[in-house]
Amino acid sequence: MFFHRLLGLLALCSLRASASVTVRKTNKGPTGYEVDFKYTNVTASRVLIGSGLQAFSDQFHTTLESRAWYSPRDYKPGDFYVSFGRMDDGYEWPYEMVTEGDGLWTFTTPLPSGIYTYAYLVDCNYAPNCSIDTGQLVIDPDLLPFQNVKGDQVASSFQVPFDERFQGTDDITANFDYALPAPRKYRGTVKSVNYTSPGSIHPEPDVHHFGLYLPAGYGEEEGKKYPLLYLSHGAGGNGNDWENLGRMSSIVDNLIAEGHIAPTVVVMPSFYNLDDSLPRFIMGNRSATAPLPTSQHIRENYQKYLFPWVEQHLDVCDEPSCRAFAGLSWGGRLTYEMYVNATDYFDYFGMFSPATDKPYVDEAALAANPALSKKGIFVAYGLYDFVFDSGRDLQSALGALDIKFLSRVTPFGGHYWNTWQDELWWFGVKALWKPFPYTARTGR
Repeated sequence: MFFHRLLGLLALCSLRASASVTVRKTNKGPTGYEVDFKYTNVTASRVLIGSGLQAFSDQFHTTLESRAWYSPRDYKPGDFYVSFGRMDDGYEWPYEMVTEGDGLWTFTTPLPSGIYTYAYLVDCNYAPNCSIDTGQLVIDPDLLPFQNVKGDQVASSFQVPFDERFQGTDDITANFDYALPAPRKYRGTVKSVNYTSPGSIHPEPDVHHFGLYLPAGYGEEEGKKYPLLYLSHGAGGNGNDWENLGRMSSIVDNLIAEGHIAPTVVVMPSFYNLDDSLPRFIMGNRSATAPLPTSQHIRENYQKYLFPWVEQHLDVCDEPSCRAFAGLSWGGRLTYEMYVNATDYFDYFGMFSPATDKPYVDEAALAANPALSKKGIFVAYGLYDFVFDSGRDLQSALGALDIKFLSRVTPFGGHYWNTWQDELWWFGVKALWKPFPYTARTGR
């Protein structure tokens, strides 16, 4: 029996709160698993569970603009969650806790396979107005987010396994077990690292930060150099997102364990707060409207400070053939920027839900930079992703120049983490460190 218990004591003195989350295998429908939430808060009059949990839809009721709003209690095989859409009139949020008296709040729900983020919203009637600043967003401190400093992340996470008996379908298989912990001998380590970056304004002056994954066995063999993947977050995020929201360490552990990729170092940089040219952005406060730095600005900063620091301080290879850059959304746009303007530094590029726009590479660009046609390129996006058209336009531009690439359209994917987890997995399975230019036999 799978039994995964996450028990936390929330030491928020003003709220006198405690909480726990338990994932239970039930061997019954609708999903084969249930999740129990318990939360104690003697001052609360209403408690929602939010900060990542979503309602569900299915392929017959989902478009780029609309979707169904199914409670997880109504789950059917093939249902998936998306993060967009206008709620129906009279819709009631399915993740509302009930009071048991003496300040104890409880909620039990079935959930299908996936990684879910959550926080408790206390006396909150409209989630966007409830934050750490207002004291209405409560994070589980015994299941702390992966973060550099407090406030860098605003949710914890848990994972529900897949049960073929209740979740299997011939139409869409949303099985995220590739993000469950790998066998122990394959488990790498993940941590947050500060590095010298003149002009940076977070986490402190002239110091910036990135998330770092080191594969199992790193440092044990003297002189060994590892392939290097840079993996970027998107708009409104930071370098901790891929681990906290996407469980990238388990995904990469399993890619290595199953022999899809060689043991690889992964650097997850943060592209906000590189300097004071834009307002300071911290996820945990009300600065969420901070403007985005341009992809050119980010690239130039990384080339000046981040890339040299990584080469000097980590046991990584120094050849393009074992360096890759990938990213989601604005990080996908940054990946395209690296492809066009740091072409000779990387041989592999993974663009997940890339927030790109025209103009794209053309005959003149290819003539000036012939290496553009000699790279390992992977372009992916969700079937219900709002960057769907941008992804297609990018692929059309590459195809018009006969530049070979691999593609993935996530069949349940909107512009959200279940899409990007899927795309990271398939990038590793089919594209990363594989011979290129890619052909019709690549990944077969």
